[in-house]
Amino acid sequence: MAEKMDLAAYQQLVESKDWRPRSVVWELTLACDLRCEHCGSRAGHVRTDELDLDECLGVVDELDSLGAELVSLSGGEPTLKKGWDQIAKALSDRGIYTNMVTNGAYKTLERAQDIAQRAKAAGMCNVGVSVDGTREIHDKIRGDGNYDLTMRAIEQFCLAGIKVAMMTTVNKTNLPHLEAIRQIAIDSGATMWRLQLSKPMGSMDDHRDNVIEPDQLLGLLPLLARLKKMGEIKIAVGDSIGYYGPHDAVLRGLNWRGNKQVWRGCQAGMNALGIQANGDVKGCLSLQAMAGENDPFVEGNIRDSSLAAIWRKPGSFAFNREFSADSLTGKCGKCNKAKQCRGGARCVSSANLGHMGEDPFCWWGVSGNYLDRPSPIKTAAAAAGLAVLLSTGMVACEYGIEPDPDAVTKSDAVDDSVDDSTAAEYGVIPDMVDNDATATPDYGVMPDMVLEYGVTPDTIDDSLQMEYGVIPDATDDAVSTDYGVLPDADAEDSMSTDYGVPQG
Repeated sequence: MAEKMDLAAYQQLVESKDWRPRSVVWELTLACDLRCEHCGSRAGHVRTDELDLDECLGVVDELDSLGAELVSLSGGEPTLKKGWDQIAKALSDRGIYTNMVTNGAYKTLERAQDIAQRAKAAGMCNVGVSVDGTREIHDKIRGDGNYDLTMRAIEQFCLAGIKVAMMTTVNKTNLPHLEAIRQIAIDSGATMWRLQLSKPMGSMDDHRDNVIEPDQLLGLLPLLARLKKMGEIKIAVGDSIGYYGPHDAVLRGLNWRGNKQVWRGCQAGMNALGIQANGDVKGCLSLQAMAGENDPFVEGNIRDSSLAAIWRKPGSFAFNREFSADSLTGKCGKCNKAKQCRGGARCVSSANLGHMGEDPFCWWGVSGNYLDRPSPIKTAAAAAGLAVLLSTGMVACEYGIEPDPDAVTKSDAVDDSVDDSTAAEYGVIPDMVDNDATATPDYGVMPDMVLEYGVTPDTIDDSLQMEYGVIPDATDDAVSTDYGVLPDADAEDSMSTDYGVPQG
């Protein structure tokens, strides 16, 4: 499609689809003071050609002009980047929700206090702090002594008045201890607990035996749904966990602004964007090159051309912008949800299988529903109605966090008085709705960012989260609908990011 268009025609297409980088995960530096066994980017040393502070501030201007709504600063460890708080303040001063994902392993109390105060002064909406288990488990994964340092950092963020989303990457080691980790999150003062799956990429590629098995989803999802219903702390999931069925309805029932949402596929390159520390631009930072190959997901570099030019370049982000359900393989190729799901989390498929045709970590597929659960909507009229009602999509970034819902004013809320009679069974979008990327404009942003499918901005809240992030905690989970019967008018496509923090 794109390669057959001239630049002007393609730019018109981008505008008509309303593709904008609403949710952004920005790797400020690859430097990190830890060597976590599950690190997707093998962080440790700085890239030799990282952007300097002035270049970063220029990127802020570009993100603002392109309509970014949420930016999650990440790494590596973002606080090792000189001027990280200046970059954050420049973003928040422009009205962009800004947060960061940090390991919190600050060596002294004074440094923990300083970082918390600087994050507060920079206007961050919340902070995602990684905690992967009890003291023993966390230190096994991240190094001896780091659990206590991280818990102290969470305390200092809370004392500074910053909401904390505790982030956990699920693997075989911590899977049996999730209830205990939830209690740690509650006791720490965090307002949200966000989970994502470990993926065999980066350092975790060396520990593939610790990646959970697909059939373990059959126990994981009902457990998380039960824990979420217990209350006490917001629970959110990234793009890697789902999809469909009664558990997805609970876990993705509402976004951080209180709007209904349902999974409608990866939004990388349409409503989400990733920026590496050297200026390389990708649809999502969780899309990583295989060992020994040039990164096929890099669409350009900010030093070589403007971010706007990369975003609007014919052929950019073709894996999503030119998506066709015919490209899916295996269970995804046979699935009755193929068009709306779009193959699940592309980063999970790529990391596990080396291609984007099939996400093996899908509840709908593992549970055997992918072939034999028909769409509840049978008439063309009903399908046409849903196409309009479900024209909003929540997209979250797989590598980022959502903003704090309390930062959203009442004027941002959406009217929930919709007719549920046409809602899809189990919260799944009817198959007859054509959600192909070439037919429906996508609008979304990360922190629970907002994304709107072909809807005038500000009329709805499009939620775009990241898989490495957290969702704002202002959402009242108590109103999540049983079995995911989502009022059609406000259903949002769930695109969380595995590497990012929702506003929480």
